[in-house]
Amino acid sequence: MRVDSLRSLDSEHIEDTLEYIKVTEQDQFDYSNITECNHCYFEKATLTDLHFQNISCYDVVFKNCDFSNVVWNTDAEFAGPVLHQVTFDNCKMVGTDFGMTAFKKVTFQNCVGRYVNFSFTTMKEVKLLNCSFQNMILQDSTCKKILLQENELLELELLHTSLKDVDMSSNQIDGLKTDLESIQGMIVNPEQALHLSKLLGIVVKDL
Repeated sequence: MRVDSLRSLDSEHIEDTLEYIKVTEQDQFDYSNITECNHCYFEKATLTDLHFQNISCYDVVFKNCDFSNVVWNTDAEFAGPVLHQVTFDNCKMVGTDFGMTAFKKVTFQNCVGRYVNFSFTTMKEVKLLNCSFQNMILQDSTCKKILLQENELLELELLHTSLKDVDMSSNQIDGLKTDLESIQGMIVNPEQALHLSKLLGIVVKDL
């Protein structure tokens, strides 16, 4: 079924999947029964109080949307939702929890948030571009072919997550909290290298 607007649908007659839908700021919809969202476009949607959780997405764009305090996976026994070919463009993410979510070919660009949680996630071909995620948490996760460029990641918590061969040199990572397992093989600039050496207890002597 192809429709142009979410407003043309009756939520009581939707089982569990949204497809080919455009959602705007005027749309108020209860997503509590939705488990899949495919080929959809969300623009200026505020999803904070609409039970937007436990939803797997394929080929979806979120532009100028507010995900503040959205918990993507609320079921500890649930294997976790899958986000595949999803773009978050200029979205607000304060306290957004992506814990136990699988990401494949997902892009975050020009997004702003604090305390965004990526714990226990799997990331493959994920891009973070020009985002400001202060106090972001990335721990106990698996990352493959990820790209991080020009991000402000102040006070980042990077724990038990290998970023081997990931180029962090263009990102701001002041206040980083990490461990050796996570940063071994990570590519950094000279200033970052000096900061990391202090975290590891290494003293750099001036000649």
